[in-house]
Amino acid sequence: MTVPNPAPRSAAPQGQPMQQAPAQPYVPPVAPTQPTTPRPPMPKADAHRARLAGGIGGGIAWLGLGISQAAILLLALPFVVSAVIFGVGFALSEGGPSATGGVWPQLGDWLGSAGGIAVIAAIPLGVVVWLVGLWISARMLRRAGVHRPVGVTWAGFGIAAAATIVLGSLGSITIPAFGGLPFAGGPNLDFDPSDTGWGPQGWSGDPGDFDPGAIDPGLLERIADPGQLVALAGPWVALGSLASLVVPIVLSVFAWWWMAHALRAPAQPEAGATT
Repeated sequence: MTVPNPAPRSAAPQGQPMQQAPAQPYVPPVAPTQPTTPRPPMPKADAHRARLAGGIGGGIAWLGLGISQAAILLLALPFVVSAVIFGVGFALSEGGPSATGGVWPQLGDWLGSAGGIAVIAAIPLGVVVWLVGLWISARMLRRAGVHRPVGVTWAGFGIAAAATIVLGSLGSITIPAFGGLPFAGGPNLDFDPSDTGWGPQGWSGDPGDFDPGAIDPGLLERIADPGQLVALAGPWVALGSLASLVVPIVLSVFAWWWMAHALRAPAQPEAGATT
């Protein structure tokens, strides 16, 4: 007695191999995509408020950075000049202790004075002004109803800073110091070469007769006086810092507007629309 095969296969003719159906390639499932809603154009009022926030808030922020930058330059100037004159003192002493070793005590005294403390305190003060400017910008944008005011503020400042660095690498804007620094106007300094009391004793003005050993170390120490250096260089550093803020503030106006346009709110779905 034979039992029938429950799943009979199609018998192939004798002598020929059985053919199998070709395998189908595997196609991964595709996740359903939702159609993106185009963003509406930014209102003119938001664009105006974004530019205003970039000019006011961004301008205050850049002013804070300018204060810190000027304070750092004024603080570094006495250190650099004192280090150079201290090194020159070794050449004047001919192998002994530096003849201008008094530059470091007077630098330490200046750092503890009211002027030195004011210059040091101006560095964190500028950082605080910078943060206040960014806070004012975000506040102005939030009150105007601009979408993502904090994101617009930080992104706009970052783009303005990057553009400023790029433009600064292409060329710098400097203020020419006509006539040089007014050293001759100092109360204790006199750099008039025609005055016989300025240079080394017995020097006729001929470079061949110049004797470095005849230089008065006290004169060099007076040149390195931090109080006089800061007083003389302060106005020029302040003017240069203010002039360097023009380009970043102009760039901030456009950067704030660009970021407000890029981060504007999407379109609201219509009532009764199904997802």
